[in-house]
Amino acid sequence: MLGRTRYAGAFLLLGHLLDWLAAARDCFADEHGTLTRGLLTSALAPLVGLQRIYHLDEMEDQGFALLSGGRRCPSRHSVGGWRRHLLWYEVDAFCRRTSPWELVRGDDAMVSFDDHVIPRWTRKFHIPKGYVTTRNKSMRCEKLFYSYSLDTDRFLAVRATPGNWGLRDVAVPMVRQVLERGRPRTLHAFFDAGAGKADSDVRALWELAEENPRLDVTLRACRYPNRLRAWQQLPSGLFVSQEEAGECVGAPLREVRVAETETVLGGESEEEGIRTIVCRQMGRGPKGDRWHGLFTTSAGFPEEVLGMYRGRQAHEQGYRVEVHDLNVDAVACGYDKESEDRQRPRFQRGVLQMMGWLIGLVYNAVGEFAKGLVGDFGGSHVRTVRRKFLEREGTLYETEKALIVQMDEFGGQEALVEVIDEFNRKRHRLPWLENREVIISQTPGKQPRSGP
Repeated sequence: MLGRTRYAGAFLLLGHLLDWLAAARDCFADEHGTLTRGLLTSALAPLVGLQRIYHLDEMEDQGFALLSGGRRCPSRHSVGGWRRHLLWYEVDAFCRRTSPWELVRGDDAMVSFDDHVIPRWTRKFHIPKGYVTTRNKSMRCEKLFYSYSLDTDRFLAVRATPGNWGLRDVAVPMVRQVLERGRPRTLHAFFDAGAGKADSDVRALWELAEENPRLDVTLRACRYPNRLRAWQQLPSGLFVSQEEAGECVGAPLREVRVAETETVLGGESEEEGIRTIVCRQMGRGPKGDRWHGLFTTSAGFPEEVLGMYRGRQAHEQGYRVEVHDLNVDAVACGYDKESEDRQRPRFQRGVLQMMGWLIGLVYNAVGEFAKGLVGDFGGSHVRTVRRKFLEREGTLYETEKALIVQMDEFGGQEALVEVIDEFNRKRHRLPWLENREVIISQTPGKQPRSGP
């Protein structure tokens, strides 16, 4: 017997770890031989819920050691050293190699583009500030811009930037990236209001849509006072009333009125007006009505465009899962702590983008794993899958040709039967364990007594 582990279920995601490692070996130089441990540990930490890198000093689990590339648990010093020396162009190559473009290739794709702000609490280094919604103020931060497939609930790509960048700075390049690398049949791109703070930003996206006939863009309009007054002055006959479900189960239906108009951007003529869908959510009691505007190039009915845009909430939910289940706010910082001038520290995109993308890959991998389970587990959060299936104790047995991971019996283990069979059919091997094949087995449960 090699030992006990509390992460026996995590071995079921070994195939993803090995795929990422193979891609990384084609992209990184690895002059010091730290790639295997650095990459696997950085991907495994959010998977098992390890919140900080210095928690590696307390890790003594044999299963974690084998999954992270060795017989002993890694040191935080070697892993941190690997992260600090990541080069941005090598990270870009890895992100391109591992982006799941096959999810949108040849399909009518709906993709959301948005940023996630990572607050930084340093006072020693003067880094750019940005608006942090959870704190409702401008503070030092860094940002990760993700592309998210609304059809499959998976992250497609990421880009790391300083905190003073906005969605409008990367909107056009990120859409071009999906069109060129994903090659969807058609693409409907959805943006929050941050992509259209200025009329020139809106026009840039519309010009991109004119260049690509297979592209549609829907953008939430900023509620500037002049626009809000124009929406409120629309004739009541333009609005079509409809009822929607309330905010929670059992809540009364709420009334929403939808109208269609055009918005003329600054310095343009009325002939260049942009199609605008105005949504008026009727308030109850003393609360006023809520007004929302959508700029869109889509020719669909207003109710259809509004419904599709509301599907962008899945992207926001993905960010919540990354924060609470995968600790994305604790990723390594992008500013160089060894900069000579603390008032103007260098920005290192490589480490921030690498850690942010590994978390996106783990999110996707856990989603695919949950979808393959027997039962209604599709769409489960990472923390739920981790608690029910990944954090399961087991025993490790080492033979001359195989590493056997025997999971202890637990309630609901029958959901893993098909996943385990598929894993064993692929015959994964560990190069750092003399190329032994990994075999996963379950402890048979108690059989029901036959007879009366």
